[in-house]
Amino acid sequence: MKFLLPCLVLGFLAARGAQAQQTLNIPPTFSDTIPFQLEHGFLVLVEGRIGALAHLRFLLDTGATDTWLDRRIGEKLSLPRYGAKTFNFDHYVRVERASVPELQLGSLLVRNNRVIVGDLKQFSEFAADVDGIVGMDLLRATQSMRIDYSHGLVTFKTSSTRETASQDATNALTVQLSAQGQPLCLIIDTGISGLLLYKDRLHKRLPKLKLTSSTIGVQRGRLRGESALLTGIRLGRDEVKASVFLIPGEPDSLPADVDGFVGTDALKAKTIELNFASKRVRIWQ
Repeated sequence: MKFLLPCLVLGFLAARGAQAQQTLNIPPTFSDTIPFQLEHGFLVLVEGRIGALAHLRFLLDTGATDTWLDRRIGEKLSLPRYGAKTFNFDHYVRVERASVPELQLGSLLVRNNRVIVGDLKQFSEFAADVDGIVGMDLLRATQSMRIDYSHGLVTFKTSSTRETASQDATNALTVQLSAQGQPLCLIIDTGISGLLLYKDRLHKRLPKLKLTSSTIGVQRGRLRGESALLTGIRLGRDEVKASVFLIPGEPDSLPADVDGFVGTDALKAKTIELNFASKRVRIWQ
């Protein structure tokens, strides 16, 4: 189990008020395919530009509500910043926010995008050489995103007739997996590898779910929890087992039917398409 920024993701609820006032200028009809590098076996890294700063390295993270910018890039751009807060997996954290006039990925140009500014390498070794993290605030402004892991390509698409993605409770897309014949509802998170589950929520919703080989006191970034083995996970025709990371407690702000997070590697996805307008997910294994 690996996490990109366990201290920075899941700002799905705290950021809702701020995002309602944000205006993103994206072409009404648009489709662009750009290459990406797969870092550490699960992170999608693309090249982008902010203002005059080109060849910047951005990670695409569907587990982060906000787009993040490393502090050194914010200082180069002389961005005015102000204090704010966001929600991580289990508590609020203080952050700084700023606004960037232009952010470009391939041919996709976004204007007036609000970002969070921070020293990314302090939160994860995976972000030591990264300039920024593109979160759901920007991704959901497109109609869909397709990640082709087999060929190292990501496609953004919008349409002149596209629906506007609503600001729902989680600001994320979910997938339902069957584990030991019971349904697990999980947020699709390109910023993690494997499965992250809320232990108390499992006990309430799925009391018959059996976890084995438990190890307590496990540290993952700034999160402390428990590792265990979950068997009987149904992926297509196959039934597999996987190591999971369990966090004690359950956030009151997370929808009651969501049990945790799943990385695309755990889904054995060769290609995954996230349609933010229709809230549908397609997976090719």
